[in-house]
Amino acid sequence: MTNPTTVIEIYPDTTEVNDYYLWSIFNFVYLNFCCLGFIALAYSLKVRDKKLLNDLNGAVEDAKTARLFNITSSALATFCIILVFIFLRYPLTDY
Repeated sequence: MTNPTTVIEIYPDTTEVNDYYLWSIFNFVYLNFCCLGFIALAYSLKVRDKKLLNDLNGAVEDAKTARLFNITSSALATFCIILVFIFLRYPLTDY
């Protein structure tokens, strides 16, 4: 007589992979510098899709790319906003 066997499938835990979705939405709506916010949003959505497919390595790589585009978009947009305020405060005039 054979014993019944139970098969347990173990999937990698994808909950600790951050998709930076809210940051990407903020950059897309408010700080979309040269469409970098849109690119970050696209990678954030790819991270969510890969997490659903249990592709942990792909999700981690796309999360790094989304974070890079979010940092770049935030930094460049902040720099441009600071430049606008500086030029509004100290306008260039011919002497």
